Amino acid sequence: MRKIVIIGGGFGGLYAAKKLGNTDTEVTLIDKRNFHLFQPLLYQVATGGLSPGDIAAPIRAVLHEFKNITVLMDEMTDLDIENKQVILTQSQLNYDFLVIATGAQTSYYSHPEWAKQAPGLKSIEDALAIRKQVLNAFESAEKEQDPSIKKAWLTFAVAGGGPTGVELAGALGELAGETLKNDFRSFNPADARIFLIE
Repeated sequence: MRKIVIIGGGFGGLYAAKKLGNTDTEVTLIDKRNFHLFQPLLYQVATGGLSPGDIAAPIRAVLHEFKNITVLMDEMTDLDIENKQVILTQSQLNYDFLVIATGAQTSYYSHPEWAKQAPGLKSIEDALAIRKQVLNAFESAEKEQDPSIKKAWLTFAVAGGGPTGVELAGALGELAGETLKNDFRSFNPADARIFLIE
């Protein structure tokens, strides 16, 4: 029986596994997390519209009907192409065919120092960090007496005019103009300025 190893439980890896489900192959899907993340809705987690559990589904539950698929929570540390082996953190796995679907990461265009000021939005941790930063900005504005500093706390910049950036900017506007409209006394949250930079 042919052994197929899939690295990554995102959209690419998950759909490859489903296509190979209940076939005459032995499929192993490996991901460092045991859940599939629906990344297009991360902006909703970042602005408090959804909780992390709303956009994460256990990979094993998604693939449970396919008896020829095994899911391992592990991480590939190396690859031995000559011997057709995936090297994991504590073991190795032989394969006949390999699918690498590890996804993408945020590009800072050769400026990794930007990450401190502008977190990416590729993981639940990223979304929660942004949520904390946004809500802390409103809380800081509530305490601030200096109007110019208050205005700075209420100024948000979203870099990237793709679907995620546009959705995030819109959700920030909704958060400021609707969700938080009655929550603060020293300012009107709707006065927040949101810049979408492309």
